[in-house]
Amino acid sequence: MLLDNPLQRQRDILYQLSCLPRKIVGLHGNENVTDFVMYELCAEHCFNLDKAAYFVDNPDFDCIKGIAGHARSERFSPSSDDIWSNPQGFTQHMRKSPFNSAVRGFAHESMKKRGVTDDDIAKVVAQAIGITCHGFFSWDMKHDNHGIFIFESTCTLDQDVKSHLVDGLALFSFCPVF
Repeated sequence: MLLDNPLQRQRDILYQLSCLPRKIVGLHGNENVTDFVMYELCAEHCFNLDKAAYFVDNPDFDCIKGIAGHARSERFSPSSDDIWSNPQGFTQHMRKSPFNSAVRGFAHESMKKRGVTDDDIAKVVAQAIGITCHGFFSWDMKHDNHGIFIFESTCTLDQDVKSHLVDGLALFSFCPVF
Protein backbone atom coordinates (compact mmCIF):
# COMPACT_ATOMS: atom_id res chain seq x y z
CA MET A 1 0.00 0.00 0.00
CA LEU A 2 1.29 3.47 -0.79
CA LEU A 3 1.47 5.13 2.61
CA ASP A 4 2.74 8.38 1.08
CA ASN A 5 -0.46 8.80 -0.97
CA PRO A 6 -3.30 9.33 1.54
CA LEU A 7 -6.08 9.46 -1.05
CA GLN A 8 -4.98 6.20 -2.67
CA ARG A 9 -4.69 4.60 0.76
CA GLN A 10 -8.25 5.65 1.60
CA ARG A 11 -9.52 4.27 -1.73
CA ASP A 12 -7.74 0.97 -1.09
CA ILE A 13 -9.20 0.71 2.41
CA LEU A 14 -12.71 1.53 1.22
CA TYR A 15 -12.42 -1.07 -1.53
CA GLN A 16 -11.36 -3.74 1.00
CA LEU A 17 -14.19 -2.79 3.37
CA SER A 18 -16.75 -2.90 0.57
CA CYS A 19 -15.72 -6.48 -0.29
CA LEU A 20 -15.95 -7.81 3.27
CA PRO A 21 -19.76 -8.23 3.58
CA ARG A 22 -19.79 -10.54 0.53
CA LYS A 23 -16.88 -12.53 1.95
CA ILE A 24 -18.57 -12.78 5.37
CA VAL A 25 -21.74 -14.14 3.80
CA GLY A 26 -19.62 -16.69 1.91
CA LEU A 27 -18.48 -18.10 5.27
CA HIS A 28 -21.99 -18.45 6.65
CA GLY A 29 -22.03 -21.22 9.24
CA ASN A 30 -18.33 -20.99 10.17
CA GLU A 31 -17.72 -20.39 13.85
CA ASN A 32 -14.60 -18.29 13.35
CA VAL A 33 -15.77 -15.64 10.89
CA THR A 34 -14.27 -13.02 13.21
CA ASP A 35 -10.79 -14.46 12.58
CA PHE A 36 -11.24 -13.87 8.86
CA VAL A 37 -12.51 -10.31 9.34
CA MET A 38 -9.70 -9.55 11.80
CA TYR A 39 -7.07 -10.86 9.40
CA GLU A 40 -8.45 -8.78 6.54
CA LEU A 41 -8.70 -5.58 8.60
CA CYS A 42 -5.11 -5.95 9.82
CA ALA A 43 -3.63 -6.76 6.40
CA GLU A 44 -1.14 -4.40 4.79
CA HIS A 45 -3.62 -3.59 2.00
CA CYS A 46 -6.18 -2.49 4.59
CA PHE A 47 -5.27 -0.91 7.98
CA ASN A 48 -1.76 -2.39 8.23
CA LEU A 49 -1.87 -3.27 11.94
CA ASP A 50 0.92 -5.26 13.61
CA LYS A 51 -1.27 -6.72 16.35
CA ALA A 52 -4.96 -6.45 17.09
CA ALA A 53 -7.45 -8.07 19.43
CA TYR A 54 -11.25 -7.99 19.61
CA PHE A 55 -13.20 -8.44 22.84
CA VAL A 56 -16.86 -8.38 23.79
CA ASP A 57 -17.97 -7.16 27.22
CA ASN A 58 -21.46 -8.28 28.18
CA PRO A 59 -22.70 -6.79 31.47
CA ASP A 60 -25.83 -9.01 31.48
CA PHE A 61 -23.71 -12.18 31.58
CA ASP A 62 -21.04 -10.42 33.67
CA CYS A 63 -18.15 -11.26 31.38
CA ILE A 64 -15.62 -9.85 28.98
CA LYS A 65 -14.28 -12.40 26.53
CA GLY A 66 -11.57 -12.40 23.88
CA ILE A 67 -12.99 -13.25 20.45
CA ALA A 68 -10.15 -12.95 17.91
CA GLY A 69 -6.52 -11.88 17.78
CA HIS A 70 -4.06 -11.21 14.98
CA ALA A 71 -0.29 -10.82 15.07
CA ARG A 72 1.56 -9.99 11.85
CA SER A 73 4.43 -12.26 12.97
CA GLU A 74 2.00 -15.21 12.86
CA ARG A 75 0.58 -14.55 9.38
CA PHE A 76 -1.04 -17.41 7.50
CA SER A 77 0.51 -16.59 4.14
CA PRO A 78 1.90 -13.66 2.17
CA SER A 79 -1.46 -13.10 0.44
CA SER A 80 -4.59 -12.47 2.48
CA ASP A 81 -6.72 -13.76 -0.43
CA ASP A 82 -5.52 -17.26 0.46
CA ILE A 83 -7.65 -17.26 3.62
CA TRP A 84 -10.88 -16.99 1.65
CA SER A 85 -9.97 -19.74 -0.81
CA ASN A 86 -8.64 -22.04 1.94
CA PRO A 87 -10.92 -21.51 4.96
CA GLN A 88 -10.10 -24.89 6.53
CA GLY A 89 -6.35 -24.27 6.35
CA PHE A 90 -6.75 -20.77 7.75
CA THR A 91 -8.97 -22.04 10.58
CA GLN A 92 -6.37 -24.65 11.53
CA HIS A 93 -3.63 -22.02 11.41
CA MET A 94 -5.58 -19.67 13.70
CA ARG A 95 -6.23 -22.45 16.22
CA LYS A 96 -2.45 -22.85 16.52
CA SER A 97 -1.67 -19.11 16.66
CA PRO A 98 -0.22 -18.26 20.10
CA PHE A 99 -1.50 -14.66 20.03
CA ASN A 100 -4.99 -15.65 18.89
CA SER A 101 -5.04 -18.33 21.61
CA ALA A 102 -4.00 -15.77 24.23
CA VAL A 103 -6.78 -13.43 23.13
CA ARG A 104 -9.40 -16.19 23.01
CA GLY A 105 -8.26 -17.41 26.41
CA PHE A 106 -8.93 -14.03 28.03
CA ALA A 107 -12.07 -14.12 30.16
CA HIS A 108 -12.89 -11.85 33.05
CA GLU A 109 -15.85 -10.40 34.90
CA SER A 110 -17.52 -7.58 32.99
CA MET A 111 -15.61 -4.36 33.50
CA LYS A 112 -18.42 -2.30 31.97
CA LYS A 113 -20.79 -3.58 34.63
CA ARG A 114 -18.39 -2.30 37.29
CA GLY A 115 -18.19 1.14 35.68
CA VAL A 116 -14.59 0.84 34.44
CA THR A 117 -13.84 3.34 31.66
CA ASP A 118 -13.04 2.09 28.16
CA ASP A 119 -9.53 3.53 28.47
CA ASP A 120 -8.88 1.55 31.66
CA ILE A 121 -10.42 -1.61 30.16
CA ALA A 122 -8.09 -1.28 27.16
CA LYS A 123 -5.05 -0.83 29.44
CA VAL A 124 -5.86 -3.91 31.54
CA VAL A 125 -6.62 -6.11 28.55
CA ALA A 126 -3.63 -4.88 26.50
CA GLN A 127 -1.29 -5.68 29.37
CA ALA A 128 -2.84 -9.15 29.82
CA ILE A 129 -2.30 -10.10 26.17
CA GLY A 130 1.10 -8.48 25.68
CA ILE A 131 0.30 -5.40 23.64
CA THR A 132 2.63 -2.73 24.98
CA CYS A 133 1.92 0.36 22.88
CA HIS A 134 -1.78 0.28 22.17
CA GLY A 135 -4.57 2.21 20.62
CA PHE A 136 -8.18 1.18 21.01
CA PHE A 137 -11.71 1.74 19.82
CA SER A 138 -14.93 0.72 21.53
CA TRP A 139 -18.53 0.66 20.38
CA ASP A 140 -21.95 -0.45 21.53
CA MET A 141 -23.34 -3.59 19.95
CA LYS A 142 -26.69 -5.34 19.88
CA HIS A 143 -27.95 -7.15 23.00
CA ASP A 144 -26.18 -4.60 25.25
CA ASN A 145 -22.77 -6.00 24.31
CA HIS A 146 -19.81 -3.65 24.13
CA GLY A 147 -17.05 -4.22 21.56
CA ILE A 148 -13.43 -3.37 22.32
CA PHE A 149 -10.68 -3.42 19.68
CA ILE A 150 -7.10 -3.01 20.89
CA PHE A 151 -4.27 -2.63 18.39
CA GLU A 152 -0.60 -1.97 17.86
CA SER A 153 0.71 -0.37 14.69
CA THR A 154 4.04 0.91 13.42
CA CYS A 155 2.31 3.21 10.94
CA THR A 156 0.40 6.33 11.91
CA LEU A 157 -3.35 6.27 11.41
CA ASP A 158 -4.55 9.66 10.23
CA GLN A 159 -8.02 10.88 11.18
CA ASP A 160 -9.66 9.75 7.93
CA VAL A 161 -8.19 6.27 8.23
CA LYS A 162 -9.32 6.07 11.87
CA SER A 163 -12.89 6.84 10.86
CA HIS A 164 -12.76 4.08 8.25
CA LEU A 165 -11.37 1.70 10.89
CA VAL A 166 -14.33 2.45 13.15
CA ASP A 167 -16.66 1.63 10.24
CA GLY A 168 -14.73 -1.60 9.57
CA LEU A 169 -14.96 -2.64 13.21
CA ALA A 170 -18.74 -2.47 13.00
CA LEU A 171 -18.52 -5.55 10.77
CA PHE A 172 -17.59 -7.58 13.86
CA SER A 173 -21.12 -6.89 15.12
CA PHE A 174 -22.46 -9.05 12.28
CA CYS A 175 -20.20 -12.00 13.08
CA PRO A 176 -21.32 -14.76 15.43
CA VAL A 177 -19.68 -14.87 18.85
CA PHE A 178 -18.72 -18.32 20.12
